[in-house]
Amino acid sequence: MIFFDLDGTLIDHKQAEILGVHGFLHEYKEYFNFKEDLFYEHWCKISNKHFARFLNRDISFLQQQIERIKDVFILSGIKLSDNEAAKKFKVYLELYEENLMPYDDVLPCLNSLKDKRLGIISNGALKQQLLKLSKIGNEICFDPIIVAEEVGVAKPNIDIFRIACIKANVQAKDCIYVGDDFKTDILSCSTADMNGIWLNRYNQESINSTTKMIQDLRMLKNYLQINSIEL
Repeated sequence: MIFFDLDGTLIDHKQAEILGVHGFLHEYKEYFNFKEDLFYEHWCKISNKHFARFLNRDISFLQQQIERIKDVFILSGIKLSDNEAAKKFKVYLELYEENLMPYDDVLPCLNSLKDKRLGIISNGALKQQLLKLSKIGNEICFDPIIVAEEVGVAKPNIDIFRIACIKANVQAKDCIYVGDDFKTDILSCSTADMNGIWLNRYNQESINSTTKMIQDLRMLKNYLQINSIEL
């Protein structure tokens, strides 16, 4: 069985985020005296901080959204209530979701693997991750779809991979996991006894010389055949 990560692997989260943040800045330009690049830099630092709190189960997925917006407005000395922040996050969310797109290599890859069982293991909220999958189309069936919000544990915690195997009724050693984040995806799935394949889209230096790696999802089927990986 082949499991995929979602953001940065199948869906271009980064591009949607950039366009969403720029649109948000334009929407609230009277509150911020930042150029787009600097505003985006601040946004990412704040987002990473609070999403990490969610991954650690310190706050809920909804609360991390609220805290992000509150901290963004604090940059301009503006304090928002939770309710105000939640409303403003919805503005960003609409802009972000409008710009979600799969990478160009996704459909060719998935179509070449239609005879394989395919699943998803992703951090985040179920509703939003299902929306992202809908951008790929309805022709591809992923089962199971394992999302951190639903199962109560997130990568890099290896329990999320164990839960996925239980749901799919498979052994970890018989599974491939394809992801773009070396530490969060590949190291953690390997610790759970899955076979990780690092999607290294931007040619980052590998920490481990034995890491199985591809640069483009269109390489995946051929890679599996060359390396005699049976699923």
